[in-house]
Amino acid sequence: METNNFLRKIILANMALCLAWLPSVAKSFDWDDGKGQLHGFLTQGLVASTGNNFYGDSRRNVSLDFREIGLNGSYHVTPGIQLSAQIISRRTGEIDDSPLWLDYAFVDAVLAQNETTKLGIRLGRMKNPYGLYADTRDVAFTRPGIIVPQSIYFDRTRKLSLSGDGIHLYGSFQAPGGNIDAVFGIAQLPTNDRSGKSVLVGSNANGELASDRPSLGFRILYETDNGRWRGGVTYLTMRTKYQAVASDQFPISDRKIGLEPLIFSLQYLGEQWTITGEFTQYRTEVTQNRTVVLHSISDGWYLQSQYRFKPQWELLLRYESALSDKNDPDGKDFAAKYPGQQAFSRYSHDWVAGLRYDVNASFMVRAELHHIKGTNWLSSLENPVPGDIVRNWNMLMLLGSYRF
Repeated sequence: METNNFLRKIILANMALCLAWLPSVAKSFDWDDGKGQLHGFLTQGLVASTGNNFYGDSRRNVSLDFREIGLNGSYHVTPGIQLSAQIISRRTGEIDDSPLWLDYAFVDAVLAQNETTKLGIRLGRMKNPYGLYADTRDVAFTRPGIIVPQSIYFDRTRKLSLSGDGIHLYGSFQAPGGNIDAVFGIAQLPTNDRSGKSVLVGSNANGELASDRPSLGFRILYETDNGRWRGGVTYLTMRTKYQAVASDQFPISDRKIGLEPLIFSLQYLGEQWTITGEFTQYRTEVTQNRTVVLHSISDGWYLQSQYRFKPQWELLLRYESALSDKNDPDGKDFAAKYPGQQAFSRYSHDWVAGLRYDVNASFMVRAELHHIKGTNWLSSLENPVPGDIVRNWNMLMLLGSYRF
């Protein structure tokens, strides 16, 4: 019965996407002799799943609660000073429902530049240096799939790790056989996000999750001269604190949460093939009344291949794995300690197959099928009853995206 329902959802989702497919071509808007540019994008997705919900009520219906609308612009005040900003409206079920969000807005000033070196500074709200895809994950055309690998880029804590208000120092340096790009930043993160709070504190938390101190981080990437290889390391440290209120079901006092993701990235870019792998170890420490009540190390990794077998067609294959605690990989210790919680909520293993077709330079469609064991990256906001969640589930995602 479950399989028949899933097939029915596939048919309905395909019909809906075909009806919504109205491709057109447009160009970015330039002004002042090209000093200023304006771009935008509109993405609509459909999600159908078995067993569990993702991006809306996808288990019982074809969910249309997957939408991204963005407008970004830049202006060169002088050859060395640029202003950039992006506003975005994003709907991904209960995980994110932002009518309007200032994604980034900063001034970029080049401090020094010659043939081999470039040094600069950015001030304002900026994307955090985080892996290979954090900078461009909002734009469907620049993502490796319909969604980014959840083992590294958790959507349920997207706002917490995506951008912050502060300062970035960056540089580009010539190195033997290639080039090094480095970013060092300090920023205040927008931590009081409903989805992120549900992960770090609990879905019944009514208090405020605030930044305990500014976040520090860096990303260093090396790319060969021929552009075939690039790789590097990312490190962030985030400190938050939770201020409970009287209406909390389980009042919590003086709780502080420390997060430290460390990411290693490697990518090969060929004429037809792109092979990418990333690995993270994510340290989490929770203190209450200055006593450590939780210390864990999460593991996450993926290996992904993209094959452009025709100029307009691309095939995606990916396997990814995430463990909430590497010392309890099957979640059995967690389930024994917290009765009523599922062991499989502590891990996820996802096989992904996808197909992309670029109708033209401005319109792209995608289809993606997931076979998942475990629920590590599901949101409790969309799956509030642990007993209703299943370990093995499938998901079909369809997407159409337009840009100018």
